[in-house]
Amino acid sequence: MKINLNKVYLLLIYAILPTIASIVYWIEEPYSYLGSLNIIHEIGSVFGIFSFVWMCFNVIIMTKIKVIETNFELDWLLHFHTWMAAIALILGSLHYPLVRIGVEFEDIQIHSGVFGWTSLVIVMILAIIFMSNSLVRINIVRKMRASAFKRRFRYKINKILHNIPIVGLALIFFHALLSFTSTSSLFMLGVYSFFFSITFIGWIYHKLIRKFRSIKDPYVLRKSSWDDVSKDGVSQKSRKWALKLLKQTPSLYPCLQCGICSSECPVSKVTMGNYNPRRNVLAILLLYKDLLLKGDDLVIWGCTDCHTCDEVCPQNIELTDLFAFLKNQSINLGRGPDYIAEQAKLIFDNAKAIPSQPAIEHR
Repeated sequence: MKINLNKVYLLLIYAILPTIASIVYWIEEPYSYLGSLNIIHEIGSVFGIFSFVWMCFNVIIMTKIKVIETNFELDWLLHFHTWMAAIALILGSLHYPLVRIGVEFEDIQIHSGVFGWTSLVIVMILAIIFMSNSLVRINIVRKMRASAFKRRFRYKINKILHNIPIVGLALIFFHALLSFTSTSSLFMLGVYSFFFSITFIGWIYHKLIRKFRSIKDPYVLRKSSWDDVSKDGVSQKSRKWALKLLKQTPSLYPCLQCGICSSECPVSKVTMGNYNPRRNVLAILLLYKDLLLKGDDLVIWGCTDCHTCDEVCPQNIELTDLFAFLKNQSINLGRGPDYIAEQAKLIFDNAKAIPSQPAIEHR
């Protein structure tokens, strides 16, 4: 079995750095007077350290820095990010009751930690509802997505999911700075400051520097060189039409526009992007009805129902079904390619797509 060293390195970073921080904490531990309760307090504090460090790392992963974008498969990274976030939140929830045993804290320290942890839990819930298809079969999730799309909240929710984590992490960092460990140990103060600083720098990179570098296409590192999105010739936008498609295929909502579908699509490769699944999905999300239904041979009709895009999509979006629905819409509007209508007529008249030769018919 081939081992992906990049994944091993990432796992080692996740394991070693919080362990080092915990060792520093044990050396600098100020609560030795707790006696038999000291070990419980230490375990709770270590849980808090691991939770804080892993939350920092998860925000860094979210910022899509180049070394991460180019060295990890997006589907693996999404699953890893989700599971580590869940584990970090669980450790954070265990940290609170354990460190409270035998120790009194100021209200501001307690509230900053609780508010920070709560904000990250809210982000996790919103991410599961709006940025994951694990619950897409649940009717209330479908309705919430449709409602958000109808009210133009889609990209606002994305911004919330990108901005609240740094706010929650800042509150937790403030909570850590107020701890007796930080106020009595410059080493622990340095540890907490180091992890939050690199996280904040990564977030600034994502929000500002990266935006300047690839303002037209934030997923430039993941798409083929020919995978370009163009709105030329678009004349009609229809939110009602797009909402109908979203209700038909609710798994479409959390599309990341990562471009994997276009990169792996055999028709896209052959046509050098003239048929482009990613661009089709983007057109739906941007409400560009005419761009898809104007009847050009390859816009939606290039799909051969091979299901490759379904298999490689990290969000498990049912793209093939979506494109089939678009084809039916195009035909109903009388905008389908002429050869499709001709082939349908042949099937209707002859019960076969390719009529037999006269010589064969006479046999």
